[in-house]
Order: sequence, then structure tokens, then C-alpha cells
Amino acid sequence: MLQQNQDPRLAAFVVWVPELGAHEANVAPATTLVPDPRARQFWDPQEVVGRAYGRLFGLNFPAWDVYMLFGPRARWAAAEPPAPAFWMQQLAGVTQAPHLDPVVFAQRAAAMLRQM
Repeated sequence: MLQQNQDPRLAAFVVWVPELGAHEANVAPATTLVPDPRARQFWDPQEVVGRAYGRLFGLNFPAWDVYMLFGPRARWAAAEPPAPAFWMQQLAGVTQAPHLDPVVFAQRAAAMLRQM
């Protein structure tokens, strides 16, 4: 999506977590998957972000492999994270959001940018 949409207002926050046996040593090579300078990448070994979003989404496990869109005023200023304007996921058994469709996700991001 970042390659196709060059709008400088679009930013990505990539949070790497220890799912599927990942370790901190895996993060540096993984960051090459998202080389865009608008992407900020983080290692979250305690899954603070995933646990917070898991609670927000009503899951009984950390949210990972989720893709979220936020408006420009979204801030994590309280105990709970901000709710996304839209999200998709690739998690087995999750029905709270649609399964990731990259085309639809990119379209939703572009529509949000047009509304700003």
C-alpha cells in the first residue's frame, strides 16, 4: 500500500511481536519488508500493543496480524488505545472485522486521505 500511495500524510506503524516464535534478533531483517521511510517499526516483546487491542476488539488473546486505519487525531493518551476507524485481520476464527483484503484496505486508506 505504501508503494502505491505516495501521499506524505500516510504513515505506517509496524509493531513486531513474538508470535510464531519470533525473537528480537528477527526484527532487523524483518524491517526490510517495509522499507518505506513513512514506516516506523517497533519491537514489542511483551505484546503491550497486541494485548490492548485484543481487549478493545473483544478477543481473548493479543491482536496480531491486524491492519488498522486511524484518522490524524488518533492518540494513545489513556489506558486503552484509540479505536481504529477501520481494521482488517488475518486471524483464525475472528469475526469482529473482515479478513484482510489488501485492495479494500488500500481503498479505505485512500478514501480517508481524500476526506482529510
